[in-house]
Amino acid sequence: MNSLDIIIVNYNSTDHLLNCLRTVEKSLGDLCANIFVQDNASTDSVCRILSEFPRVILTQNRHNLGFARAVNQALRKGAGDYVVLLNPDACIVDNFFETSLSFMQKNSGAGVMGPRILDNDGRLQNSARAFPTPLTAFFGRSSFLSRRFPENPVTSRNLLSLKSDGKSPMKVDWVSGACMVIRRKAIDDTGLLDERFFMYWEDADWCRRIWKHGWKVVYNPQATVYHYVGGSSEKNIFRSVIEFHKSVYRLFDKYLDSSLSFLKPLVIGGLTIRLFFVLVSNLFQWSFSIFNKRHPKFSDTQPQVLSADIQLPENKIKILRIISRLNIGGPSIHVHLLTNGLNAERFDSKLVTGKISPQEGDMSYLFHYYDKQPIIVPELQREISLRMDMKAFIQILKIIFREKPDILHTHTAKAGSSSRFAGLLCNILSSHQVHMVHTFHGHVFEGYFSKVNSLLFLNIERFLARVTDVVIAISETQKHELAEKYRIAPASKIRTLELGFDLRPFFSGKSMKGAFRQSLGIDEDTLLIGIVGRLVPIKNHEMFFKAAGLFLEQNPGIQVQFIIVGDGELRNELKACCQKQGLTRYIKFCGWVKNVPFVYADLDILALTSLNEGTPVSIIESMAASVPVIATDAGGVQDLMGKKLETGKVESGKRKAESGIPKGEFFICERGVLCRKNDAAGFAKGLRYLTEADAGETVAMVRRARSFAEKRFDHKRLFYDMESLYTELMTYDK
Repeated sequence: MNSLDIIIVNYNSTDHLLNCLRTVEKSLGDLCANIFVQDNASTDSVCRILSEFPRVILTQNRHNLGFARAVNQALRKGAGDYVVLLNPDACIVDNFFETSLSFMQKNSGAGVMGPRILDNDGRLQNSARAFPTPLTAFFGRSSFLSRRFPENPVTSRNLLSLKSDGKSPMKVDWVSGACMVIRRKAIDDTGLLDERFFMYWEDADWCRRIWKHGWKVVYNPQATVYHYVGGSSEKNIFRSVIEFHKSVYRLFDKYLDSSLSFLKPLVIGGLTIRLFFVLVSNLFQWSFSIFNKRHPKFSDTQPQVLSADIQLPENKIKILRIISRLNIGGPSIHVHLLTNGLNAERFDSKLVTGKISPQEGDMSYLFHYYDKQPIIVPELQREISLRMDMKAFIQILKIIFREKPDILHTHTAKAGSSSRFAGLLCNILSSHQVHMVHTFHGHVFEGYFSKVNSLLFLNIERFLARVTDVVIAISETQKHELAEKYRIAPASKIRTLELGFDLRPFFSGKSMKGAFRQSLGIDEDTLLIGIVGRLVPIKNHEMFFKAAGLFLEQNPGIQVQFIIVGDGELRNELKACCQKQGLTRYIKFCGWVKNVPFVYADLDILALTSLNEGTPVSIIESMAASVPVIATDAGGVQDLMGKKLETGKVESGKRKAESGIPKGEFFICERGVLCRKNDAAGFAKGLRYLTEADAGETVAMVRRARSFAEKRFDHKRLFYDMESLYTELMTYDK
């Protein structure tokens, strides 16, 4: 049987190392192996590994020799046919060694094999790469530009793991030293690691030399390890950054053609500038990680339910809630309920809001019958203006200093940005520390602004998330987007707290049946299809018009009327579009309607055609009012519609289930019909399905939707969830 040497270099990562060794022993099974741990002068009691793993060969260096020199120490001691180089912050899956050795034995020309490496949360690390070029410094595996523009052609060529099918081995330039399997004969031919590389890029250099001596470097995704990135290097982040840049230059200098030596000053200058910006960036990250240690346990916990063991604060918890403006929509209803509905014996809530734009509907009337009136900051408004935004920031700062809240809870993007910056400044300047919570009702990262502006807002939110105690998502889909797609904050910091509403007026809305139709002059035999929401680009009313035109063309025998409930900046433009398409006689613009249950009482189908959504209130209201829903698959809509049952595509009398929504088709879900975004043809077919479906199917769908809305979005549940969160947050001060 082939012998095996396992080499692990440790530097102040002994906690990770213990876990790594446990997975190594488990995966080895009956295989024989020498395990060398080369410790570079750690100060976290590395000797404790010997009590649990007595067969480990531990070498403790008196000084930190660097990664390459430490590996070479072990290589000189070992004599195994194969060497496994492993980071201490890696975890081996059960069949790793068996799979790896079997591959090396079957592929005699392979000098190095690199496995598939996953982050500890399961995301793929791009561990198989092309040899670096000058652009690699800017489009490397974890560089700023690669993170922001992952589809760019430079990164795509450099990160070869992205080209793998996840099953088949493939030849690559080099693989990461976080885990690689090396044939001893290839080492004998090539030589040891170049010890001029203290840390970083020694693996790329080694693979280059191995290729030069006639051996192949192969990426094999059939073998897998998990790798906690930075387990050692983050112990001294600033030295790691400096050593990274030094190694970049050494690699460049080592393989630079002598005729191009004139480029060296340019490279040194470029690396110096890059080093400066990376150090500054890491300094900010380090500063805010220290700042966030005010509540280290809370930010790492999963959602909890209040128990009798939690002692409530003796005084009322002071909540200062801030929203950009009380325009028509779910966020305004949400903050109104939370400002006036929390237990008054335990919470003191105040609301700060801004000014409504002339084109928007105003929901400040919600507060007319309450003693608590919002604090108005006129400078806090929708339009972006540096002068007005600075004034708003100063006013919010004054309010925070004056009110001294325990918790600053912000809602919507603009208020969330300026208010959390103000809260951060207060926490720096004042002894009174404010906890910060931010709710994403939607997001502005897609569909609102240009790519440049969206990128700017994305990075502002990432920065602010570092100083925010809790980020609230209003649906599981939104939480996934914030944590995985946009990487605003780690999932552990994001809580999913769904919206809540007083839905009683919608449950009893049928008592008003007929009144809305009568006000519009529409008889009861006419099919009434409506869309409820602001007249803004993100709602994509133009798709609604296209779908309406297709529906009319394909169903000439159906007497139908389409209504637009809402107002906004696009009113005149949408009216012109409607006229241009010859739909004026079929579409009515109703403006804002305060008594919305009055609308749903007569609606036959609710439509939603948005490009981006958080949790659309119109769908929840429609479900509560027992109105069938058809919507585009945007944001949190899927969470509302439920499990996809089947597509509306009919083949041989049977609907064919598919994993995605084909263009021009639709999905029948548990609680409604779902279509692709910007697909008017599929939307029109979905409308036809709802008009022709068996009455029993439609009634069952509507009942499921009503029951779901009643159980999930009741305002009392919202109060309980939010009170539990606030109380839990305050207990960490004790």
